[in-house]
Amino acid sequence: MPATVAWGTLAVLAVTMAVRRREGAYRVYLAVAVGLIAVAPVVRMLFLALLEPASVGWLTSPDFLEQLRVLVAAVGPVGMLVGTVRGPALRTPFATVTLGSNHLPRKLTLRGPFLKSLIAAAAVSAAVVCLPGAALVVGLGAPPLSVVACAVAAVAVASLGVVSALLGQVLVGPRVWACAVLLGVWGASPFGPGQWFAAAWAGLVGDASVGITGPVLLVAAAVAVLAGVPGLLDRLRGDALLLQAARRESASVAIATGELAGAAAMYRERPTTGRRLSAVVGGPRVLGMLVRDAVGAMRTPQRTVLGALGLAVGAVLLGLATVPSGAPELPGAVTTTGAIAGIAAVASVLMYLALGSFADGFRHAADAAVGAAVFGTPVGEQFLLHAVFPVALVVLVVGALVAISGGGPLPILVGLALVAVRAFDAARGHLPPLLLTPMPSEVGDLSVVARLAWQFDGVLLSVALGLGLALPWLAGAPALSVATLVVATSLLALATAARLRQGRG
Repeated sequence: MPATVAWGTLAVLAVTMAVRRREGAYRVYLAVAVGLIAVAPVVRMLFLALLEPASVGWLTSPDFLEQLRVLVAAVGPVGMLVGTVRGPALRTPFATVTLGSNHLPRKLTLRGPFLKSLIAAAAVSAAVVCLPGAALVVGLGAPPLSVVACAVAAVAVASLGVVSALLGQVLVGPRVWACAVLLGVWGASPFGPGQWFAAAWAGLVGDASVGITGPVLLVAAAVAVLAGVPGLLDRLRGDALLLQAARRESASVAIATGELAGAAAMYRERPTTGRRLSAVVGGPRVLGMLVRDAVGAMRTPQRTVLGALGLAVGAVLLGLATVPSGAPELPGAVTTTGAIAGIAAVASVLMYLALGSFADGFRHAADAAVGAAVFGTPVGEQFLLHAVFPVALVVLVVGALVAISGGGPLPILVGLALVAVRAFDAARGHLPPLLLTPMPSEVGDLSVVARLAWQFDGVLLSVALGLGLALPWLAGAPALSVATLVVATSLLALATAARLRQGRG
């Protein structure tokens, strides 16, 4: 009887793997088609933009080397934190249960998905580095071998990041944060991967002989950490693997049905601390709601810390990009209009994403709006009460940075506008069936574009509001920025109310 069960399990697994192979072939075809039709024109546009003299000057400047050093230093800690929710060694829930309950070691059963994650990260990293490297070869006459050396260094950095994610998949609790801090300190030190990659890039834009040491040290570090991967795979816990596999499968189903918000909800941090803190206090209703939202944020410390850091980084980027005319420039400030617009857009999106950590109150109010009235508070009032917490965080976090740096209050204005965008996004509801109907045109079916616009309307509104507030401020018209904030938040409030009415039917 046990032999029959074993053979039956292997047969089911073989059929599943065959189906997966056919799906993999289709995914390869789909990736090639999308790459040729959609990605190739964007890459060409970026390449031509990098050939501009201003772009070449930026790529060869000491400021860019410092930015590279910081970016590479953050790969390790960020990878470790990502690994706690979605590690690189994952299979489907069925394969996880089947392969995790037999006698085979996990260094064999999970080697395949880990290698796939490693190859994907290495390929993307090499491609990202080769694009500006090729621009420097064409526009500056840089040696092609130095570009190859930088690509090898990028592959090594990607390997370090994937192994860090695997370590985050293994560890639990405060040890993850402790290791992430240690990785960040090592990455930013003069003897860390950040300095080594900056040295490799310096060899590309300067003396090629200088850039040999960096790639060699990075490759040595990558080989050293990859040697410990089998031991880390064997230490993976079955319950953690099954939880992450179930999350990934649920997120994949949500994405396939057009519910990106539902997919993102699968990866939100579960409450881990502060369960003994009381979230119910007496006094004014505004104070009570503020305490409830604050206690809820304290129970997910990782999301809260990352959200506050995202707000701070976005505020710093906005401050560097939008120094008003006639004001003394901040160190590292941007001066060209195109760069200002691009950085302001990126900073706005970053602040919008960071505010998602503090928008659970909006989501709760939106869920309560479509059901029976059990709270005795109008929906609009609930949204206003839940807005107090993110507004207070914007004022405290961004306001403190503005006060320390001596910059203008523009980042605060942008943060307040993005709180309204978050409230509007929380009232989204399910995908309207109308967007699933074909929209034929001369260039094809536009229903896909409409669905993408509906899914990413929050990001698009963030970019529009960031530019709408930053450009007038940069032109010396702060009153126009304030007026834009008032009008935009009023319109977003009306649009949020309309969405809630539509959700109630």
